[in-house]
Amino acid sequence: MIKKITAFLFLFLIACDIPEEIYENPLDIEANAENGINPPALVFTPSNISTSTGSNVSLKIFALEVDSLAGSFIRINYDQNKLAVNSVSIGDLLQEGGQNPIFFFEDNSASGFVDIYTSFLGDTETTSGTGTLAFIVFNIQAPGESTVSYGSESELVNKNDIPIPLNGLGEVIINAQ
Repeated sequence: MIKKITAFLFLFLIACDIPEEIYENPLDIEANAENGINPPALVFTPSNISTSTGSNVSLKIFALEVDSLAGSFIRINYDQNKLAVNSVSIGDLLQEGGQNPIFFFEDNSASGFVDIYTSFLGDTETTSGTGTLAFIVFNIQAPGESTVSYGSESELVNKNDIPIPLNGLGEVIINAQ
């Protein structure tokens, strides 16, 4: 009887496939480190999008583990032949604790980039942690694959206007049918 149970368990264990699930969380510090992105960093979520021409896609612009953020200049590069900026709005991280920062953007659709500017007034207001700096919505103009990325000139600063070193800049791949 024990031989039959042992044989059954042996067959059961070798017959089972152990699933290897893939989790794609752009805010996962360990997964980002494997891709060369270590905090503090800027990433997008989601990091891959499949969609269709004519639809809108919404991206979150995330800051990972920033400390004493008082202002930012963020350049978002995109393929102006395939994407058009619909809207840009302020994120939750900048409004924590009832803060009301300056927030504006400028879309240079001819060159394929949008610049986002944020700043707290005064020298006492800052924010720290991981969270959404902004939301950006693109309209898909043409089929194909396009990349949305941060420009290397993107900068986060503390209240003394000293740059917070960025150890990684993420990107998002948009595949439109």
